[in-house]
Amino acid sequence: MLRKLAATLLLAALAVAWSQPAPTRAVIAQGVDIETMDPTFASSTATWNVLHHVFEPLMLRDADMNLQPVLALSWESVDELTWEFKLREGVSFHSGAPFNAEAVKFTLERMFSPNVTTIHRAVRDIPLDHVEVVDDYTVRIVTKTPTVLMPHFLRTVLILDPTVYGSNEPVIDRASGTGPYTFASWVRDSGVELRANADYWNGAPAIDQLLFRPIPENSTRVAELLTGAVDLIVNVPPDDLPQIETARTRSLISQGGRDVFIGLRADKAPFDDVRVRQAVNYAVDRQAINDAILGGYGELYGSVVMPPNNAPEVEPYPYDPERAKALLTEAGVPRGLEITLQTPNGRYLKDVEAAQAVAAYLNQVGFNAKVEVLEWSVFSDAWLNKKTKEMFLLGLGGWFDGQGELTWLRDVTSNTGWINEEFESGFQRLATTFDLDERAALIQDLDRLAFEEAPWLFLWRQPSLYGASNRLNWDPRRDEYIFLWGASIDQ
Repeated sequence: MLRKLAATLLLAALAVAWSQPAPTRAVIAQGVDIETMDPTFASSTATWNVLHHVFEPLMLRDADMNLQPVLALSWESVDELTWEFKLREGVSFHSGAPFNAEAVKFTLERMFSPNVTTIHRAVRDIPLDHVEVVDDYTVRIVTKTPTVLMPHFLRTVLILDPTVYGSNEPVIDRASGTGPYTFASWVRDSGVELRANADYWNGAPAIDQLLFRPIPENSTRVAELLTGAVDLIVNVPPDDLPQIETARTRSLISQGGRDVFIGLRADKAPFDDVRVRQAVNYAVDRQAINDAILGGYGELYGSVVMPPNNAPEVEPYPYDPERAKALLTEAGVPRGLEITLQTPNGRYLKDVEAAQAVAAYLNQVGFNAKVEVLEWSVFSDAWLNKKTKEMFLLGLGGWFDGQGELTWLRDVTSNTGWINEEFESGFQRLATTFDLDERAALIQDLDRLAFEEAPWLFLWRQPSLYGASNRLNWDPRRDEYIFLWGASIDQ
């Protein structure tokens, strides 16, 4: 009798198990590992791609790059120095603690604390004075100077659980946000595992588990996709796109919003001379490099500001090696001058190949340019601490508002050592001007000035080239963010 009962119970349990759908899992391969699991200390898109699944901002851009409410339901400028935000009610952190105005105040005060060493872009962009809690779901942010783009700046601020992040030091062994996924584990250089938040305020996501893996080598990422080991890969080399078109996988191409450039250290000779910086821009045939290594998918630019806010007459520097040689002679640059171009490996599409091609062109006009390839964490540390050599390859992106792109040019953002009084003065006027027509004129004036001053070797807007499993239902975005809470996996 007992045996029959046990057998009956076992069959019932198996029937229930068989009736349940198998857990779904998506594996995403990025070119580099994340920097941290603590949003206060994050700076790269690869890191944001993971963090945005666990933490949420007050507002976030949709696929059309328009701001949409997330943890804030609405916002308004009360006066030139004060922004007020109405917050979403009934939201909890993964720890169970409530989300409220105090959490917003805590997040900003921790980020802006003099005892916290952070490179978060919001600290550079927001002249914070103080944060006021009006009531549980109303918060005011008061600034020292007018901050026209406050909502845009706040989209990068992920709200923290005050019960978990009380320390000024990075918290990386656990995480508590309000997002659609909870943190399971992070093994450095191996991957981050996230699990669906069944209690998410906006409904549990369709994919039960996400695994973000760092795979620096392009060929390895492609191979892993084709074998079915991963479901989504970034920075697919253009010449590998055809082989990704199979019965099980597909390629995805998105218009880019990231300016890839060679930073020219204007605080180091010979790039402290504008003629040398201009010469470098004339010396490199960017279209030839674009065609050779990017399949022509890159968009050449001279205007850092993206349409429709750019100065329309600013075109890319033409390839003119003779003009480059004349400028170098005029500037007194000795032939054979040794310079070093540092580049990460796998952070950007064909970054090493691009650096090598640029160096070859510079050598043709008289430089002795060497390429130094660095692992991303090493490169990032050197760049963030302004320890790069004369030239470095980098990509900055994600604003789409005119002022944000101009921010990239400033030394406080790109660490090139280029500080131009006219540009800085104009930028400060722009940052405190609410009139739309006046802002448009200022943006175009600064765009022209930057082109003439050439603090970068302007390369291209990186196309976003992905490879995906056909079982993954997901579409790319212009800003390179990979958001999977709205995606699904076919069983």
